[in-house]
Amino acid sequence: MTTAQRTHAADEFVHPALFYRGTGEYLNGIVSFIRAGLAAGEPVAVAVPAPNLRLIATELGIDADRVRLLDMARAGRNPGRIIPGVLFAFLDAHPGQRVRIVGEPIWAGRTSVEYPACVQHEALINPAFAGRGVTILCPYDAAALAPQTLADAQATHPLLIDAEGSRTSPAYDPDRILAEYNRPLPPVAAPMVTFDVTTLGAVRRAARERATQLGVTGDYTELDLLVGELTANSVAHGGGRGSLGVWVEGDQLVCEVRDAGRITDALAGRRPVTAQQAAGRGLLLVNHLADLVRMHTGPDGTTIRLYLTMRGRRGEASGDAAPLGQQVPHRASPDQVSLRWQTHDALRAAARFSRYLRAEQGRSDPEEAAAPGGPSRPRSALDALAASETLSGCIDQWRNRLVQLARRRGAPWNEIGNALGVTKQAAHERYGEARRRSPEPPKYEAPKFDSPRYEAPKFESPGAGAPSD
Repeated sequence: MTTAQRTHAADEFVHPALFYRGTGEYLNGIVSFIRAGLAAGEPVAVAVPAPNLRLIATELGIDADRVRLLDMARAGRNPGRIIPGVLFAFLDAHPGQRVRIVGEPIWAGRTSVEYPACVQHEALINPAFAGRGVTILCPYDAAALAPQTLADAQATHPLLIDAEGSRTSPAYDPDRILAEYNRPLPPVAAPMVTFDVTTLGAVRRAARERATQLGVTGDYTELDLLVGELTANSVAHGGGRGSLGVWVEGDQLVCEVRDAGRITDALAGRRPVTAQQAAGRGLLLVNHLADLVRMHTGPDGTTIRLYLTMRGRRGEASGDAAPLGQQVPHRASPDQVSLRWQTHDALRAAARFSRYLRAEQGRSDPEEAAAPGGPSRPRSALDALAASETLSGCIDQWRNRLVQLARRRGAPWNEIGNALGVTKQAAHERYGEARRRSPEPPKYEAPKFDSPRYEAPKFESPGAGAPSD
């Protein structure tokens, strides 16, 4: 990884892809990249899915405090918000400094609906940051991702890194990727409503009513903002009119706006705006609020389809979108949730702690050995201390879980106390009272909406006068 780690010019943009197989290669590649940046005095941010974020933080030890850590599954759930909300946000927070960012926008859990937006994002990073002093390393799981995904990564990254070293990508062609994934969206047989400048308020109310008919409850503020921005954009830039569809896919509410305009700026909605700018906020706001935005633009017009995850649909529990080729997973009750990542963290922390103990073996006075200037630097003791805290936290979580499991299976408090090496009363006070102090959260009551009387536009099925794909 010497190419990715070398010192770069202040205005040189570097965008490598890291192809890894297994946790070892993942951590070796990323942690060495992070530490090289810290050693060079560069601010470093890491935006990867939470399980990987925990692995990296555990491996970094106390160095994790010097790194900006972000859960990409949250910050980048919609790939359209990563460039403005994650990458530019970190770069602009350190003016005049070269920065390093680890960004993992594509992982095996991404759905087939999300993937085109993800690969378009990777292609757009290149024009967005050309001439800016930033290195953005993008990890790809070569053992879990599809061959097409890895081929696309070679086309969107000018530099490739794997266990063999680094090399220039012979397939680098981000413009081809942008054109190839600007595909018409799959048609959906949903009723549509047309709008123009005289019906913008009415079409927002119609969208709320349609969502209610589909079983969506709760605060419609985000829906109002999103529909308002898209329809106003169509009126201003899409020929003065357009059509809107609203439907449900799984646990997501989907809104689609079509118009006759054509978006020629591929980075529209992905550039940060300043307080002085009078325009350019519409699509940026849409990317910020929606859980996913898909778009197709061409000579015949533009279609923008956005997805909002529902958490209050009547009669249904929200579920996760199915990963590529997989079924929607069963949602476990809270006491069935796996703690595998905590266990993995603990094992890694135990390994680090064990390395420290082995280094101290045979030394008569570990405190003297760890003193400044002694055989062992203070950093090793601090890293072992951080590892012990990770172990302690994991053990506490498992202990709480096992106590509740033993109680559900009929174990009395005196036996639980014996297992813990404390009295019955002490066990009950620590675990029984703690459980009672954490009552079940109150059931969510959706606010009531009293729609004003008005003559709303009517949604019509495709073929009844509304355009259809």
